[in-house]
Amino acid sequence: MHKQKKATSKARWESDQAYAALGTLHAQMEQVDQQRAAAQEARANDQVVLAGLQEQLETAHAEVSTARRQRDAVENRVTTIRIERDRHRDMSNAQDHAERGLRQQLAQAQLQVMNLQHEVHYLNNQLNPVLDGEEDGPNMEEDDDEDEEEEEVEPEEGDDPITDLDSDHDKD
Repeated sequence: MHKQKKATSKARWESDQAYAALGTLHAQMEQVDQQRAAAQEARANDQVVLAGLQEQLETAHAEVSTARRQRDAVENRVTTIRIERDRHRDMSNAQDHAERGLRQQLAQAQLQVMNLQHEVHYLNNQLNPVLDGEEDGPNMEEDDDEDEEEEEVEPEEGDDPITDLDSDHDKD
């Protein structure tokens, strides 16, 4: 009997140990179930977060695309403005060049007119004595002082030296 008691006691102890181990396993299984449920909930939350991040990524891609189009449009506008600026500068340079040419032509024409006026005065001075009946020769006054203004000879009324010259040639 002692052996039986010992065997029964041992069996009870082993049974208690098995129940304790079973309780521990059961508690671990509940813990694993809770962890699995928490993981599934976290996964569901992660899916929501992931969907939100994907939306944000798509929005960011759309904004980047819009920003690139706007940048390209601005670059095109800047290029157009530069081309216009260059065209205006070229036109301005051409106008400046043309203006300088016209100013040179004007200066040459004014010089030519001035030379012709001097020549007309000289010829008038030579012709006036002839037309007035003076036989002494042409009136050639030389300017010793360049600051003095040249005296302008005005023909008498009705007297045109050029037509008088033409009429003198017709008489010969």
